[in-house]
Amino acid sequence: MQHNRCSDCHVADAFRALIDHVVRSQKDGLRLDQAGRAPEFTYLMTAKQYDRIRKICRQQNWPVPNCRGIRFDLEAVAHPLIARQLKDGCTVEEVAEILISAYCSHSQIGLNKPKNAQAILFNAGRKVIVGATRYQAVAVVKVCQENGRKFLAPVTAFHATEAKIRSIS
Repeated sequence: MQHNRCSDCHVADAFRALIDHVVRSQKDGLRLDQAGRAPEFTYLMTAKQYDRIRKICRQQNWPVPNCRGIRFDLEAVAHPLIARQLKDGCTVEEVAEILISAYCSHSQIGLNKPKNAQAILFNAGRKVIVGATRYQAVAVVKVCQENGRKFLAPVTAFHATEAKIRSIS
């Protein structure tokens, strides 16, 4: 369990570094493609998470990922950052907490029913506070294929009630 806690801390640091880079670029008036050398990282799903996503893909007749990692770059964090700020009035720190909580070793994997070839990661154990309300963190990932590689790519992340998560998974 110590290893997972340490890994989760590193993931949190990586998300914060990417978010800081996006925020600095926005303040400097730069588009993300003008941001220069930017950090990126790969979130490695736990064996249990990877097995679950593979099972969902087989059940849905989707391509089954052959890569355990989910790659994050500036675009991958900029979308949920901007969307949550504009749609929900979230702060940068609230969005960081949503991403950190959704992509952690304790997150569960479920089907994103409304969409094809998409799954969700959600953390039922650790709530995020947005405004003054407690929510669960949810991340949406999609199955992609490229040059024989089948992998998951981030789509977005948001905060949701337990009822909302039940309705989409």
